[in-house]
This record gives sequence, C-alpha cells and structure tokens, in this order.
Amino acid sequence: MKKSLIALAVLASSGAAMAQSSVTLYGLVDAYVGSAKVTPTRQAVVNSGGLNGSRWGLRGSEDLGGGIKGVFVLESGFDVSNGASQQGGLLFGRQAYVGVDSSSFGAVSLGRQYGAYETVRSGFLSAQGNSPAFDATNGPAGSAFPNAIGAWVGYAPRINNSIRYATPNISGFQAAVVYGLGEDKTATTTATKNASLSLTYANGPVAVALVHQDDQVAAIAAVPSLHTKNTAIGGNYDFGVAKAFLAYNRANQDGPVGGSVKSNEWSIGTRVPLGATTLVAQYAQSKTTGLAINTKNQSLGLSAEYSLSKRTTAYAAFNKSNLEKPVVVKNDVYGLGVRHTF
Repeated sequence: MKKSLIALAVLASSGAAMAQSSVTLYGLVDAYVGSAKVTPTRQAVVNSGGLNGSRWGLRGSEDLGGGIKGVFVLESGFDVSNGASQQGGLLFGRQAYVGVDSSSFGAVSLGRQYGAYETVRSGFLSAQGNSPAFDATNGPAGSAFPNAIGAWVGYAPRINNSIRYATPNISGFQAAVVYGLGEDKTATTTATKNASLSLTYANGPVAVALVHQDDQVAAIAAVPSLHTKNTAIGGNYDFGVAKAFLAYNRANQDGPVGGSVKSNEWSIGTRVPLGATTLVAQYAQSKTTGLAINTKNQSLGLSAEYSLSKRTTAYAAFNKSNLEKPVVVKNDVYGLGVRHTF
C-alpha cells in the first residue's frame, strides 16, 4: 500500500513538472502548380511557398514562476518541390532564438530572429500576409530595385546575432526593437549592421503601425557598403464584411557604386471573407529615383483561398508586375495550390 502511494506521488509530481513545460512540433507545407513568366521566358512550374513559406519547427516554453517563462523557437525552411533547405541551406534558417517572456516587463530573446519591420509588414500592412510567390509588396533583401514580383524595394527580414525586446501589450499598444551585433568584421571589412524599431496599436477592428529598419551590408576596405533604410506607416481596419489595408513606405539606399536611391512606395489591399472562402486583392507601387535612373514598378496580387478543413487550404493565386522605366519588363505568376499546417 505504501509503495503504491509513493508511486502515485512520484507520477503526480512528474505530471505537474511536465505540465509546467512543453515542446511543440509544428509546421506548414505549401506548394502550387502553375506558370511563371520572367521576361522573356515563360515556363510551367511546381513551386514551394504560394501563400506561405514551407517550414517545420520546435517551439517550447517553461514556467519559471512569478509570471515569467523561458521560451525558444527553432524553425527550418524548406522547398517542398525538391526537398532542399531554404535560407541559404541553414539548419534553422527561418528562426533560432531563446529568451524569457513576462507579462509584466515584456519579452527578451537572443538569436536569429525576424526584424521588427518584417513582423509589422506581414502582420499589419500587407493584405497578403507574407506570400513568397504572390505578395505585391514583397521585395528582396538588400536590393536597389524591385524584384520580379513585389513592388517594394526590400529589407532584411531576419537578423542574425540579434537581441530583441518587445514591451507588454498595454491597452493595445506595443513596441519592439531588434538589433543585430554584426559579428562579421574582419581586418579588411566593416561589420554588417541591422536595427529595427516598431510601435503598433491593435484594438478591436483597428490596427496601425509605424516601423523603421536600417540595414547596412559589410563593406570591403574603401568600397562603400550597401546601406538601406526603410520607414513605413499604415495599418488595417476590419469592417466585418471586409478588412482594408493601406501602407506607405519610404526607402533610402546608398549603394556600393556611390550615390543614393530613393523610393516612395505604397500599397492598398483587402481581405473579404465569404464563408469558407476568402478573397484577397492587393496593389502596390514603387517610384524610385537616383543614380540617373528613374524607375516605376507596379504589382497586383489576387487570390482565392478555400478552407477544406481547419488545417488545409486550397487556393488559386495570381500576380502581375510591370517595371515601366527605364525599360518595360512585364512578369507574372499564377498557380493552383494547397497549404497544410500541423
């Protein structure tokens, strides 16, 4: 009888300890079939990442007492069309951080993390979230000019060797700052620098945000580094029958060839829920001046998303972008796909 009571006590205490900490395996697999044109070539494609980039990860937390918990995330991106790792082949290229979170003083984390700009753009400013293939506002990191799909110039979405602090949510207001230490300095190169800061408000149907990010690529000797600054303001409003998005971004870039490039960028979009179907539309535009070249880029993204279940979504999506100056370049991509989360 005593042995049984002891065994029950051990099991109970073990269960209590397990209840205070948890590790979750999660992921998302997204692929589509369709056609893509990058002037002048068109080809049929089976690509990964229509609505979201495919990934798997581990997320954990432990109750430390006093309203404080230890947290970590290890997240790996992959291309489901060929099985290759994304983010340059990094094991946990999407995210890899550890930290502490408190409802009283906020959250502090260390590692490879999303910058404040990426969090705000995909969560507050873009009707398409962060669609790798179809988002009209998606731009490549460190690019002086828009890419084949998105109209906006671009920024570093993730910051290595970074410290992140986010305040608690106070009546809908929250601030965050992310700073990368840039541990790539050598005798002949300066260090990479990344810093971003955001202020957001989300309460009821209203969500607004102001965010700034400064990215500076390492420079070699006397060659100037690529230095990009993005400042965006905007938000969204949920009318019930539809959610409307509006955003403006100012991008300044000093390139290694000297001189500067300035871009005025804006976007407008909407998400319309119709039962199991959600219709999404977004238009973005960028006008860039500098280096004796003036460019204008426009991008339109459309999609229809149908929830087959709580975790599986079928979709049809389309994006068309036009670079009007200094030469006319017209690219597009469309596809039918499926996204499954676990």
